Amino acid sequence: MQKIIFLALALIYCLQSYSQIIYGVNNYTEYHSGNLPIIISVPHGGNLLPSDIPNRTCNSAVLVSDANTIELAQQIDTAFVTATGCHPYIIYCNLHRSKLDCNRNIADGACGNPIAANAWNEFNNFIDTAQARAQNVFGGKAFYIDLHGHGNLIQRLELGYLLYDNELVLADSVLNTNQYIDYSSIQNLVATNSNGYSHAELLRGNFALGTLFGNAGYPSVPSQQIPFPETTDNYYSGGYNTANHTSYSVGNTVNGLQIECNYANVRDNYSNRKLFSDSLVSVLKQFLDIHQNINLLNCNLSSSSTAKEINSLLISPNPATDFLNLTFSKNSTNFEIEIINYVGQTIYKARNQNMLDVQQFRKGMYVVKVTEEQKNVLIKKIIVQ
Repeated sequence: MQKIIFLALALIYCLQSYSQIIYGVNNYTEYHSGNLPIIISVPHGGNLLPSDIPNRTCNSAVLVSDANTIELAQQIDTAFVTATGCHPYIIYCNLHRSKLDCNRNIADGACGNPIAANAWNEFNNFIDTAQARAQNVFGGKAFYIDLHGHGNLIQRLELGYLLYDNELVLADSVLNTNQYIDYSSIQNLVATNSNGYSHAELLRGNFALGTLFGNAGYPSVPSQQIPFPETTDNYYSGGYNTANHTSYSVGNTVNGLQIECNYANVRDNYSNRKLFSDSLVSVLKQFLDIHQNINLLNCNLSSSSTAKEINSLLISPNPATDFLNLTFSKNSTNFEIEIINYVGQTIYKARNQNMLDVQQFRKGMYVVKVTEEQKNVLIKKIIVQ
């Protein structure tokens, strides 16, 4: 009996800790489906250097990659599973920054190369998909981190809320005006946080993210300990991803920021990455519990949904040339189907159809989104040849 119980518990843990992986064309991008309301993107850690994508030269392109940020994100994922049994959503750009910059607009990031542009679209669509699914499961709540590494001399975390150094130096009363709240990547949190904290308090108050990091031994700016950077510090305030995948963007309610991680004691070796990752999980648990009443230990709803996604839907053939067949392991009679291209456009929508005609689709990759009973969301990648 004890052996049976142990096996059952092990099976439950495996289902909870499973992360479905979807790769883009040539593995240039990578999407790890999660079951927590946390989305992490890693735009500058890739090292792939395909010869059919020329090095970027447009618009004073920056070509330096962020060392060990993919490894850091992988360790953060492990830390979340250890602490909660569940995964964050993680999106990687595996191309070296000299080939594609996934934290710039498509013109500057891909420099006109169609292969790089396709990978850029995949990366951004993966983020949108992750945010939509996380919000669907967690009642509209989700938190986004664009993970980077900086080479500045001051060894501290730089938290980018889209406010510049000469804005963070302003008095709290100024930062709390609508003008500066509207500049912020956490403007939705200002309006909805559980305890009515002001914008300035969320940036550098007692329970600000930077303050919690500082309390955990990782100096951060802005925070209560370091309220603002000096204008000569080369501080990173956030980039394209933070502007387009947080509540700064019109219509988006996801709160988030860019985290620029220092190298020493954070990214430099496995042991330090593990220590920092464990601390990041602890800090985010506090932050989200205090400000959004999100309990990261209660991911059973999401993880059971993920287990159902893994076991309940088969799409075949894949790749397809003419028709797709949807097969559920358990009979499903009330579902909606959407097919989304990698520009993020819904190009097909239907209800309760188990066979889909894709003969008129252009060749390429698509996302099939199936919503069962208006609540359980299943997402699969397909290729049309």
